[in-house]
Formats: sequence, structure tokens, C-alpha cells
Amino acid sequence: MSTPPRRSADSPAGLADEIAASKFFRDAVVHRRHLPGAPARFAEPAAPLPEPLARALRANGVTRLYAHQAEAIDALRAGRNVVAVTPTASGKSLVYMVPTIERALESPAATSLYLFPYKALAQDQLRSFRSLAAATDPRLEAGAAVYDGDTPESERRAIRAHPPRVLITNPDMLHLAVLAHHRPWADFFARLDLVVIDELHVYRGVFGSHLHHVIARLRRLCRHYAATPRFVACSATIGNPGAFAEGLIGEPFQVISLSSSARSGRHFVFLSGRDASPYTLATRAMTLAIESGFRTIAFTKARRITELIHSWMRRGSPGIADRISAYRAGYLPKERREIERALGDGRLLGVVSTSALEHGIDVGGLDVCILVGYPGSIASSWQRIGRVGRQNRDSLVVLVGLGDALDQYFSWRIPRSSLSEDASPWPRTLETP
Repeated sequence: MSTPPRRSADSPAGLADEIAASKFFRDAVVHRRHLPGAPARFAEPAAPLPEPLARALRANGVTRLYAHQAEAIDALRAGRNVVAVTPTASGKSLVYMVPTIERALESPAATSLYLFPYKALAQDQLRSFRSLAAATDPRLEAGAAVYDGDTPESERRAIRAHPPRVLITNPDMLHLAVLAHHRPWADFFARLDLVVIDELHVYRGVFGSHLHHVIARLRRLCRHYAATPRFVACSATIGNPGAFAEGLIGEPFQVISLSSSARSGRHFVFLSGRDASPYTLATRAMTLAIESGFRTIAFTKARRITELIHSWMRRGSPGIADRISAYRAGYLPKERREIERALGDGRLLGVVSTSALEHGIDVGGLDVCILVGYPGSIASSWQRIGRVGRQNRDSLVVLVGLGDALDQYFSWRIPRSSLSEDASPWPRTLETP
């Protein structure tokens, strides 16, 4: 495997300087900004965690809980529903995994239902849960399973015959394959203790209306089987989370929105594709980042563009051809899992992806995120930006504006001569999450 040469940039800040100084990029740079990091705040739950679970957390690198995690755990222990709205990489998974395992230690019969909108996210969470469960008690590791369209039929039959302690699925599979044929799942529903709905912001519009009715159906079945599960909803960015979660689920929620996790510094560079091809700008920026040794992810708005940028990089820079990959829906499950693993363990330095890698997946210590076009909303922008800077390391975000009106509004609303820290309308909102 070839190793890309190390260039002059030795930090994300240095790479931002190199882009700004480059003759190729100089005229396209319309805004720069640095958002400094912030230290973490820690707290302990009102009652200590069971020692096996506390020991497992330490083994997984969690020596202390963030204050928002402890607050959520206490609320769930008190029987309340919780909606956690904190930035990406703030440890939201532990908000529901810790109570799940704690409950399993107290009552081995209790079951949990985890709903994720994307298959890759479900697989990622399965690995995380099994790692923590195995470190707590080896008998708990086998108590979780994914039940979705990628699950082979033979495994589905086995899961239906013997439902796991933690069932990980998606709303469509829950609706079509579980709730519609609930009798084989009767024992699972009778013992249902916790329902997790991750990436809450995804469920808006028609999709949100669909989920609302699926959850109403789930709650009716729970009442039929005399179960009263608690609900946990999570999102990195969403407005009015309490009212939204209550309207979607039909129950009141305690809102936890003040993040206490450490935040690494982020450098932002906005490039306008008004006078140059935005896809050429994105290709060159990603190539420069990878040749500088930075682990990079680029998000595009179409499958075709994903494949084109990947192809252009391979042809233009053969030295990094075996360190980059495309990623999109339509790949076989086995191919997607292998790309995720290779990106996570460092065998790949870069991936060009559609929104398929946007949500929640911990793909390791990525340094640079390139947005090939404005994603369409601040929430989606932060989801993608949240893929980088996850290990308290500074990161770089490059937004390449396309030719449409919305992209150009962000790129060209402010004259180039007045590019101050407060000049652009979008970077000001970046400080909100």
C-alpha cells in the first residue's frame, strides 16, 4: 500500500493557510473563521453506577461521565422520558446504552428497542453496544442483534424465534415486520423497558408523520402486553426539541440540551464555485488534504458526483488511489461495512460520500470535512461537520458553494472586501450547537 507524501501543512490550521495562499484556490476563498474549543464538564449520577458497568466504561476510555450524561441517566432512573440534544461526538450513545446495561444487570428479563434511520448507523451502534456489554458481563454481549433489510433471512428467523434483549432496527422494519406480526414478539413487548429513537431531526415532514403513527401503534401494543417503556430521543441539532419529541411520540419529555462535552477547535474555509468548477475545487481540496496526511471525508449531494470525484482523484493522484474510496447507497452491505471499517482503522485516508455517512457513525479520528455544496439546512450541515474533530483535535471544514442560488447566497452575499469574522450569515450560526 502506498503512503502519500507529507506536505508542508502539519495541522488543520496550516492546511487552511495553504488553501488560502494557493494560487489555485486564492480567488475562490470568500470566508475564513476559527471557532475555538471548550473544556469538558463532568458529573456523577445521583446513585453510583454498578461496579461492573463502571469498570467497563473505564475499560472503554470513559473515566468520568459528562454532566449532561449524568443528568439524562438520573432522569431515566426516575422513570421520565428524555430527549438529548447535544452536538455530535458528545457521547449521546451512552445516554441510552448505560441505562440499558444497568437495567439488564438489575433485571435480566428487561428488553430494549433501538430505532435508527440508517443501516450503517445501526451496525455502528451494535458494535459499540456489544463492546460495552462484553466488558460489563460477557453474557450480555450476545443479547443484541440488528433486524433490518440487510439481515439474512436465516438470521431473521432465529431472531424471531428467540428475540434478543436489545433489538436494533429501523422504523420501516418495525412497522412491516415486527408490529404487523407481533405475536412471535409477544414476550419481547411484554418486557419492553426502553425505546430509543436516534437522529430525531430526521423525522420531519412526511417521514415524521409516518414515524408518529408507527410509534402510536407501538404504544398500543405495549399497553396490550402491559408494558410501559420509557423513551429516549437523541439529536445533534433540532429546534424546540421538547415540543417536537412530544408531538412525535405522544408523551412528555425532559429536555437535556446543554452540552458538557469537550469541544475541539474548528477552522472553516468557504470556497465559491462561481468562477471555477466547484467539483474541481472540491477534488483539489480533498487531494491536498490527503496528500498532507489528513484523514478526510467529502460529502456530495448526488451519487453521480460521489463517483466522479472519486474517479478524478484516482486518475489525477495515483499515489493515493488505494487510500480513498467512494461510499453511497446502492453498495452491497458487505462493501459498505468494509469501507466503514477501513476508514475507522486508518487503512483509508479519505472517503467521498453521499449523506449515507452523515448520521452518527463513529468513523474514527477524521481531520477534514469537505461539503461539496450546502447541505440544505444548518442541522444537516452540523451532522456532516460532526464527522471530524472527534478526539479533541482541531479540524478543518471546507464548504464549496455550488452554482445554485442558496449556495451563492452564503458565498456572495457579503463583498469580498469585508470578510471579517462577523461578515458571513452562516458562520455566525455555527456557534449555536
